[in-house]
Amino acid sequence: MSSAPALGFGRYLGTPLQRLEVAGLVLTESTYPPGAILAPHRHRHAGFRFTLEGGFTDVSEGRARECLPRSVAFQAPEVSHEQRFAGQHTRTFNVDFSESAWSARAPLVSRLDSRMELTSERMSMLSARLYQEFHRGDDVAALAIEGLSLELLAEALRATTPPKSSSAPPTWLARARELLDAVRGPPPTLAQLAREAGVSPTQLGRGFRQFFQCTPADHLRRSRLERASRALRETAHSLSDIALEAGYCDQSHMTREFSRRLRLTPAEYRRQLTGRSFRPTG
Repeated sequence: MSSAPALGFGRYLGTPLQRLEVAGLVLTESTYPPGAILAPHRHRHAGFRFTLEGGFTDVSEGRARECLPRSVAFQAPEVSHEQRFAGQHTRTFNVDFSESAWSARAPLVSRLDSRMELTSERMSMLSARLYQEFHRGDDVAALAIEGLSLELLAEALRATTPPKSSSAPPTWLARARELLDAVRGPPPTLAQLAREAGVSPTQLGRGFRQFFQCTPADHLRRSRLERASRALRETAHSLSDIALEAGYCDQSHMTREFSRRLRLTPAEYRRQLTGRSFRPTG
């Protein structure tokens, strides 16, 4: 288990504005100051995060995710993550499931992963309705909140269910992903990648969206970022060597991608992840 500090049921490193416990859930609205940096930490309970305003970069298991207004993210229990907030006031709405409520829905919920992308408009709509009921506070709100939270959970599960009830991507799609993971120089075109996989470019793009919830280009960027961030955390190799091994053109290319995705340079990322200047704020 990660050595990062663990937060209890419905607890966050931001400033709480309002908190409600109902039906095995904790709903919390929190605020974060501009530029806040939250050190690696984990949550003991699973939940969903709805960004109301502002935004932040969330890094979990080497993957960076931009959490913009109206975006929804899932946080798995006991998974360490860190956050860097934008230069503006940020508010989030959080829905956490108690351990009993979560375990009662196993093994379905075991399919959910903190790194998955939940981009459907219905996810945003359900989260917004939950937030409205959270503030409504009448005698029916608890019933509405319980029902909407289960709809939110069901929608997330549907978003991560591969087509045709298959538990694994087809062989050609797995091959295409392996080819992208092996890229260390200029990336292939979509047509070249599709030709190697033996399918059309349209079929290739559809397969990536259905099984991996991203485009081939998104996957290649994430793959590079994961390799580089792992090397920065676990080795003392030079930044230029790490950049080339991860598949970037050069160190400048890696620095631009880190700055865009994490709002940190590779050197800053390495310093913060070794604990010398990364402290929670808010």
